[in-house]
Amino acid sequence: MPVKAPRFCYYRRLIPLGALFVVMLLCLPAGNAQGPLTRHAISLVESGQLEEAEYKLAAAMATDEARDPMTWYVQAYVQKERFVARGKQVDDPLRGEALRSAEQCRLLDSDQNMDQWLVPLLEFLAESHLEDMRAAIPEATPGKPPRALDHFSAYAKVLTLADPEWDEIPEWVLLHQQLGEYGMESARLYEQGAAGPWFDMGVHHYTLAGERQHDRYRSVYNLAVHTYNQGVREFKAAEDDLDAVDAALARAARHWQRASDLLATTIDIDSGQTEAYEAWAIVSKALLNQDRVDWCRDHIEELRGGR
Repeated sequence: MPVKAPRFCYYRRLIPLGALFVVMLLCLPAGNAQGPLTRHAISLVESGQLEEAEYKLAAAMATDEARDPMTWYVQAYVQKERFVARGKQVDDPLRGEALRSAEQCRLLDSDQNMDQWLVPLLEFLAESHLEDMRAAIPEATPGKPPRALDHFSAYAKVLTLADPEWDEIPEWVLLHQQLGEYGMESARLYEQGAAGPWFDMGVHHYTLAGERQHDRYRSVYNLAVHTYNQGVREFKAAEDDLDAVDAALARAARHWQRASDLLATTIDIDSGQTEAYEAWAIVSKALLNQDRVDWCRDHIEELRGGR
């Protein structure tokens, strides 16, 4: 019988970034004396004249005001706002320009006095890459590097600038789990008779996720479940064809043996999860290994307190 993988949300929000960033330029610190061109640009922004503000900032960059981190922050803000006004298109160069301005602001702001404004702006830019990454997951196809990975790299770059101590590994693992799940779901739909490129894609991404310690149990367990189920599908697709059933059973058995090895690994990772023993018992039954079935059942009973 097929084993059910744990419920897995393809589009789970990776980190809470809160509401869209809204900067109050009127609240800039009184002690921060902007140059006249930057002040003019701020007044233009306040009146909604973003393109005019950008022209004024370009003039400011040709003067000593280019050494002021506030000037670069205002430019980043204007570029971000124009990016939003133009519909947050995936390939809009304004997003990259906003990031480069923010990077220059951070470089000049050695005391990080601008962080209370700069960090939310960076988080907004990161969130936009996150949205694009989520949208790109179901566009992934076998044999091509998923564009979602490019968006993740951009997302990670921006968040690392906002917080140098941010750890990207949990989000990286989750992305590969999502790509692996998408590949496996596509294999279920399109590769019932024999594993093909969609299944290989699922294996690839789940294997990458399973090489990291973060959430390793889930990665390896899900891969085991999908590998077993692929064998079940291939066998069922041929069970009414006497000429093909023996070869299909042999292929299925190879999937089941691989699933068995993976489930042994999941128990090494966490021996306290009954679902791993339950799944291993099912796989072992398919492999006609009654001793292991009994061993799994004994451990399940032990974990359940002898009930």
